[in-house]
Amino acid sequence: MALASSAPAGGTNASRSILDLAIRCGEVIFASGASAEDATASMLAVTRAYGLRGCEADVTHTMITLSYDDPDSGDGITKSRNVKYRTLDYTRLTNTSTLIGDLLHAPVSVAEARSRVDAIIRAKPTYPKIVRRVGWSLVGAGAALLLGGGLLVIVAAFIATFVVDLVTSWLARTRISVFYQTLAGGAIGPLVAAFVHVIEPSASSSLVVVATIIMLLAGVTSFGAVQDVLSGFYVTGTARILEALLITGGLVAGVAGTSMLLARFGLVLNIEPYVPPTLEGVTWALVGSVIIVVGFAFGVDVPARALWAVCVLGVLGYLVFTAVVTSDFGVAWSGGVAAFVVGVLSAFASRAARVPALPLVVSALVPLVPGASLFRGLLELSDGSINGLLSMLEAAAIAVALAAGALLGQYVIQSLLGPARRIQRRFVGPLMGLQVQLSRSQDETI
Repeated sequence: MALASSAPAGGTNASRSILDLAIRCGEVIFASGASAEDATASMLAVTRAYGLRGCEADVTHTMITLSYDDPDSGDGITKSRNVKYRTLDYTRLTNTSTLIGDLLHAPVSVAEARSRVDAIIRAKPTYPKIVRRVGWSLVGAGAALLLGGGLLVIVAAFIATFVVDLVTSWLARTRISVFYQTLAGGAIGPLVAAFVHVIEPSASSSLVVVATIIMLLAGVTSFGAVQDVLSGFYVTGTARILEALLITGGLVAGVAGTSMLLARFGLVLNIEPYVPPTLEGVTWALVGSVIIVVGFAFGVDVPARALWAVCVLGVLGYLVFTAVVTSDFGVAWSGGVAAFVVGVLSAFASRAARVPALPLVVSALVPLVPGASLFRGLLELSDGSINGLLSMLEAAAIAVALAAGALLGQYVIQSLLGPARRIQRRFVGPLMGLQVQLSRSQDETI
């Protein structure tokens, strides 16, 4: 698809309108969960589509800036926007990515494109609120099944994560810090686990806590943080890492504080030693993986046409993870290898499902989120054991390995099959929030 090369008609006012359109597209892309690199590429794609060459874009954690030096008048034009919202919304991300692709094929008037962006922002989510809430509950129930919990534990995990979503959503509407939101959410898991222990002492009640941890960690922006750092956006990546640490800190405080309070009343939560998954008993784990990825897809509004893709990638990712773990490569390396495979395959599934790779990759990797390692570390630290710190570091290593592996897979595919994407050449890492065409044609771009 050829990019427009002529300068825009209408002078400075037209240039301002194009910059405004581009920066709004970048804001939607970035605020919906994509990386700073994706946001930058989307803005430059829009400006190039309308004939503005030599634009400069800058993305930080809370500010997006786009500037252009008019070669005719010599005037410099700069637009900036604060990122006023930030939430995982993969339908909004997909629709904006599709719009950018349409503009690259055949640019419409700036006013029409602007109205389409506004319509994307105002559009209702694909799934009703109750479906998205049940989706987050399915993440918890699937996690309990994945880890070997019985029926009581699975039902309790479903209820616990449902309550967690209710509480954190209500707190979010009050504009309270995300730290306190996750602190309150983390406190709910141990309370429900204690109730399960009272009903059935032999049940693995601690898995309820692990399920709520996985559900809360699934929405953490660690993937985007690693992508920004590896792509050279160090300021944005560092800010995202700090945000992820803040969220995790609230989660740790909520879980640990409630667990110690329960211990005062003789209700001590214990977690069974980690048992690596095996291929012989993987059937129910795969069922749990499917439930997790479908629930997460509902929760973050992945387009319905891509549900089959996240299920397939989730199953394949967990199968690869299990196979590598059984070969004694360690959990972090196993997660990295599984993520690499998911990253490679998502490039092709993205084209088939007509969505960017990011929603597919993030959804498929949720079953591998290190909730058990984090909870084990919390319990060990509360007992005064230094091993707790090692478990916490292991959890961090797994999270980084998942993101780095998936990014490497995307980088390999886009490097091999997309060398002619001229906009992409300006960046270090792969584009995952935009629908990238895989082609060797010298006339193709994103």
